[in-house]
Amino acid sequence: MNREMVSTAGNSNKKLAEVYAIIEDYQRVLDELRCLKCEYEQNKRELEREIERSNTMAVEAEIFNFELNQILNTSLDGLMLIDRDFTVRRINKALCTFLHEKEEAVTGKKCFEVFPSSWCRTDQCSMKKIIEGEERVECDITKKRSDGIEIPFIYNAMPFRGLDGEFMGIVTTFKNITERKQAETALRKANEILERLATVDGLTQVANRRCFDQTITREWNRLIRNGQPLSLILCDVDFFKSYNDTCGHLAGDDCLRAVAGAIDARIRRGGDCVARYGGEEFAVILPGTFSEGAVHVAELLRRAVEKLAIEHPCSPVRSVVTISLGVATAFPANEVTPEILIQNADKALYEAKASGRNCVTFRAVLD
Repeated sequence: MNREMVSTAGNSNKKLAEVYAIIEDYQRVLDELRCLKCEYEQNKRELEREIERSNTMAVEAEIFNFELNQILNTSLDGLMLIDRDFTVRRINKALCTFLHEKEEAVTGKKCFEVFPSSWCRTDQCSMKKIIEGEERVECDITKKRSDGIEIPFIYNAMPFRGLDGEFMGIVTTFKNITERKQAETALRKANEILERLATVDGLTQVANRRCFDQTITREWNRLIRNGQPLSLILCDVDFFKSYNDTCGHLAGDDCLRAVAGAIDARIRRGGDCVARYGGEEFAVILPGTFSEGAVHVAELLRRAVEKLAIEHPCSPVRSVVTISLGVATAFPANEVTPEILIQNADKALYEAKASGRNCVTFRAVLD
C-alpha cells in the first residue's frame, strides 16, 4: 500500500514538473513574441521613416527636375547633356526649336545623329578631347537652320561628372552669335571705308599722297629682294593755274577729276598705283617696269589726257588741256632710296616743262 502511494506521488510530481516545464516554455515563447513584436514595431517605424524619407527625396527630386527643366528651357542658348556613349540624355527647348524637333524625338539618339559635325568620330571630337583630359573645348561653328539659313554659334563642351566624380559625359552649349557676327561685319566694313578714306583722294578718287608714300616704300623694299626695277611717272597739268583762274574752281575740280580718270583707266596692272601727288600733279608707280615700258606708258597717258579735249582757253601749248610727264627708273638697292627716284622723276618733269610741255622726258637713276 505504501509502495502504491509512493508510486502515485512520484507520478504526480512528474506530471507537475511537466506542467511547470510547459508553463516555462509558454512564458519563454511569450517573451520571444514580445521581443519579436518590439522588433517588428521598431522595424515598422524605421520602414515608415525610410518610406517617408524616400517620398520626400522623390518629391524633392521631382521639384529639382522641374526646376532644372525650367532653367534649361528658359535659356536662350542651346544646351545638351550627352552620355559618354554619345547618347543624348537631355536637350533644352532652344536647341529643339533650332533643330525643329521635339525633346522626346531627340532624347536617346546619338549626338552625331542629332547634331552632325565634321569632327564627329574623329580625333577632333569634343567628347574624345575631354576624355583625354581637356577641361573645356570651345570653337566657332556654323549650322544650317531648318529653313536653310546658316547660323553662327560659339560651341562649348565641358565634362559632366557624377557624385563620386566619375566622368559620365559632357555638357554642350550652343550660343547664337548672329548679332555679334553682324556687328563684326559692320565694323569690318566701316574700317574698310575708313581705310579707303585714309588712302583715297576725296576729289579725284585715286590714291592720295599718304597712300603714295606707303606704296613706293613697300614696293621699293620688295623689289630690293627681287632685283627688279621700279619706275615712277610724275605728271603735271599744263598751265592749270590759269585754267582755274579763267574757268573757275568748279571747272578746275572737274578738270582734275577727268585727268585722274583718264590716267587711272590706262593703268591696268594690280601692283601699279595712280596717286594725286599734290595740287594738279599726279604720280604713277610702276613696279617691275623697265625704262622703255615706263616711257611708253607715259606717252599713252599724255595722249589719253589730250584726247579728253577739255577746252583750255589760256594754254599757249594747245587749245585743250595737256599734261607734261617726267619718268625715272631705278633698281632699288640699299644705297639708293625712294627719295632719289622721286627727285629724278621731278627733274625729268621739270625738263619736260622746259622743253615746251605736253611731252615726256626720261631720267635714269644709277645704283
